[in-house]
Amino acid sequence: MKQIILLGIACIIFVSCRHTRQLARTSFPVTDTSHALGKDSITAAGGDMAFNSSLLAGIHKNHIDFHTFSGKLKVDFENDRQKQQNISTNIRMLKDSIIWISVSAPIIGEVARAIITPDSLKAYDKFNKRAYLRAISDARDLLNIPFDFRTLQDMIIGNPVFLTDSIYQVVKTPAIISFSCDTTMYTSLFNVFADDFQLQQSKVMDKDETHNRSCELTYGEYKEVEGRKVPFMRRIFIEEKNVTRVAMDFSKMEFNQPQTFPFNLPASYSRE
Repeated sequence: MKQIILLGIACIIFVSCRHTRQLARTSFPVTDTSHALGKDSITAAGGDMAFNSSLLAGIHKNHIDFHTFSGKLKVDFENDRQKQQNISTNIRMLKDSIIWISVSAPIIGEVARAIITPDSLKAYDKFNKRAYLRAISDARDLLNIPFDFRTLQDMIIGNPVFLTDSIYQVVKTPAIISFSCDTTMYTSLFNVFADDFQLQQSKVMDKDETHNRSCELTYGEYKEVEGRKVPFMRRIFIEEKNVTRVAMDFSKMEFNQPQTFPFNLPASYSRE
């Protein structure tokens, strides 16, 4: 049952097809690299710098802003040990303050609930009557991924993560634009649609080779919600020693409506 909690939290944390629910992996990045430009040549060429600036401006224009958010979705989960389908998940967020997650299984009903703040993660497993309490800085031993609150928030809402303004290795095709960028801990690859700069795919790779860890995210089925263009479909592939595959399909999203975040930790549950 701990995997259900990980499913409801970790898999939501971390998606080229615009439809299909199958957990099939797509090629990444785009295969046409004939126009790839090295980092130095992009910096030196004025035309390329202008294109990069307009590319980043287009991506930033698509940034999804909100005060509160709520969403309902179905999650499929698969790794080398187990497979779970049609896991119902409800998410509520207060920007920069609270992320609330409730996970339900078919027939059983709610099996786990979590509340995440910039400082802490609290979750409980109703099935096994266990509670998980972590400082956010120590949560990686439960989730097995390093993250901060704002990164998690952006992942849920559908904004790019680990995107910097220093981009290189730009590949231009009629349908897709690919590029790379770096942070201290990660190298990130991005695909965006050439017509509107919406995210199609990203891949985050850990620079620490001892981890050999990467995460691919695919986004699709964009819909207009209260003036925001939001991806309702996510596909996630987390690869370390094994591959974890996740399909996330939202059925409903709401922005800036009043939200509550109920979380009552049963005193009888064992603490971990």
